Amino acid sequence: MQITARLEAALTTGKSYWFEVKDGTGLPQLKVLDDNRLRREVATNSATERLLQQLGLSSSKSLEQLVQLLSSLRIPFSRETLIGGYQILQELHSLNDRGYQTIAHMIQKQLPLTKETFAAVKTGNEQPSLIGQLRQLSDSLRPFDDGISAKVKDHISLLTQSSVFQTKNPIVQLLSLQSTDSPHVDQLLNHLGLRSGDSRLVVDEQLIKAVLEPINKQIVQKLWPELRIEANQVLKVDQLLSELQIPSGKAGLTQLGHLFQLLNISDRPEDVYTKWLQLPTNSLATGERQILQSVLESTVKLQNEQQTSGTHLKQILTMLGMQYEHDVARFLHGEGMRDSLHTDRLKAMLLMLQQQELPNSIREQVTQILSKLTGQQLLMNEQNATHHQILFTLPLSLGSYQTELTMQWEGKKDEEGQLDPTYCRVLFYLTLEHLQETVIDLQIQNRIISVTVFNEQDKPSGWIELSLPSLKKALGKQDYQLTSFIWKKISGRTETKTQPNFRQNNQYQGLDIRI
Repeated sequence: MQITARLEAALTTGKSYWFEVKDGTGLPQLKVLDDNRLRREVATNSATERLLQQLGLSSSKSLEQLVQLLSSLRIPFSRETLIGGYQILQELHSLNDRGYQTIAHMIQKQLPLTKETFAAVKTGNEQPSLIGQLRQLSDSLRPFDDGISAKVKDHISLLTQSSVFQTKNPIVQLLSLQSTDSPHVDQLLNHLGLRSGDSRLVVDEQLIKAVLEPINKQIVQKLWPELRIEANQVLKVDQLLSELQIPSGKAGLTQLGHLFQLLNISDRPEDVYTKWLQLPTNSLATGERQILQSVLESTVKLQNEQQTSGTHLKQILTMLGMQYEHDVARFLHGEGMRDSLHTDRLKAMLLMLQQQELPNSIREQVTQILSKLTGQQLLMNEQNATHHQILFTLPLSLGSYQTELTMQWEGKKDEEGQLDPTYCRVLFYLTLEHLQETVIDLQIQNRIISVTVFNEQDKPSGWIELSLPSLKKALGKQDYQLTSFIWKKISGRTETKTQPNFRQNNQYQGLDIRI
């Protein structure tokens, strides 16, 4: 875009200047706050000092730091917002990097400059994690079994343990395929050190005998809690293995050890699990890779075939109470049920819990969680006429592994004003069991998807190659096409989860003027 303007100030090409937008009608007027004349007169002062002088403010190191941060983030501000934000930092003794960043974010998002908003935004962005705070509160409420305390504990358990996926242990799945008499299955078991050389019939008889042995009763009950063995009952190995509920990952190692004990396998489950993780790096035949891919697909499935991952995330947000105030407003207008406001929304329960007689330590935990939830609500949604941006953090269970997901979605609005899934960008920040801190950048253009993963670990090429066909197939069912999958290894720690909140949406707003 080309702009024709009348220049009535002493400026130099390529230099940076501070401008003040003057009130008025018609053409916008910009007043230069530190033109060349002023720079010559106070050459010893920095640009920030000259700006504060023009605004009629006394210069201090802390105020200069705040202005420099606003400048680096290209956040416009008024004299009033600068004074108001700085006063909050002084009164709350928060003249530090975290305080400056919080005020900058509040100014950028045009949030009310109050102590309460500052506390909510600051708490919403800082550690400990929400899932850690919820677990701590649940432990603290353990002695309290009545009324709202019990409901809060039950609700936290649902939030932190409910998983959209049901996972099965892949090693058990591979063992169950022995009945196919496939040489490829046998070879994969050899790679894991689980092939004894005995025939399948001998192995089956050995397992049945061990299950029926009275000395193994406790182990059998741990592996099959609902198994009831009747007199003269014929047990089938395939059925026993299919009914095993051994979690994948490290959480299932103890139960896997119990199964090895019944199968008379002497290898430590930790060693077998390590071999499993390294399995794709081995030189595998085509048939072996196909079996391995089939095993991977069979280990993960939706808990409820009628519920998608997106539906589950939406349900978690509702359970947290992220739309609690909106739901209250709907109720006051005659929409919605009163009971649901207090029975399935964590924020409402915590507000009720605050009214109870509780130790100060627990009351402080409740206040911190409420501040974090309120901070997330303030930061969650940003939109203008054509674009939308959503940011939220929630507890997430991946099978038996519990973590926390921060998700940022930005994109255009469709004709109905909703997020357009055809053109958008989605960022995921989470900690995984093996890969640890991971950032996934998913970009969609006309339903064509490109994925970039940022991680400190080496690229797990073998596992990615095995998983990509299933991923492409699943995306194809939703009318998406995956064309690019890139792994970028980064050195040092990844960006913290709070940093995406401060990303300026330069694609859609802001203007640089070059003289």
